[in-house]
Amino acid sequence: MNTKILENIGLTRNQAEIYLALLKLGSATAQQIIKESGMHRSPVYDNLEKLQEHGLVSYVVKDFKKYFQAVPPKKLYSYLEEKKQELAEAMPELEKLEGMKKEEINASIFKGKEGLKTIHLDMLKEGKDIYVLGGKGLIFSELEYFIPHFEKERIKKGLKWKILWDKEKTKKEVSKKPLVEGKVLPKGFDSNCVVNVFGNKVAIFLWKETYPSAFVIDNKDVSDSFRKWFNLIYNKV
Repeated sequence: MNTKILENIGLTRNQAEIYLALLKLGSATAQQIIKESGMHRSPVYDNLEKLQEHGLVSYVVKDFKKYFQAVPPKKLYSYLEEKKQELAEAMPELEKLEGMKKEEINASIFKGKEGLKTIHLDMLKEGKDIYVLGGKGLIFSELEYFIPHFEKERIKKGLKWKILWDKEKTKKEVSKKPLVEGKVLPKGFDSNCVVNVFGNKVAIFLWKETYPSAFVIDNKDVSDSFRKWFNLIYNKV
């Protein structure tokens, strides 16, 4: 069996090979593990100790010899849960460190429909009303399987779409949905770009045929400025 899946859950390659060798051998001495795995003596002993610390290998002493044995594969779920618990316990300190960084402008580029999904999931995470300048309603057709889930969560969280539409037709189609309000921009102001403002972030979408891309800015000052500009235009339309 390939060791990759065990490496993906946090074991080193040597640890994964030793664990698999023990599953095959059952109860075995270190010498038998060395022979089965083809590894040198030193890494076998070192990694057997590490696997014991992880709770994935145990041993008994018979005739003055240690016989090692791997825990059943289903115990790997417990190992993963322990790792998740360790991460959960460390999370407050990690977030505290993150909070110490200076205020700066963070920007990311997303491409394709998967990128759009990531941004919309971030909207739910931010948990704030969403301001849209140049709305086209394209996400409802381009992400037809994803958007129903998004809309369900948006409504559940009480997040409002506040939209300046490109066209009256699009407004009529989407405005029937709960927690949606908007106005239509004057003729001649339609474009391939859409700006979404949510929480501390601004996403600028470029709809190029069926391959969209977006530039996301993460900064409170920038998002506050875009909201002010949006409200200025909204109140004038």
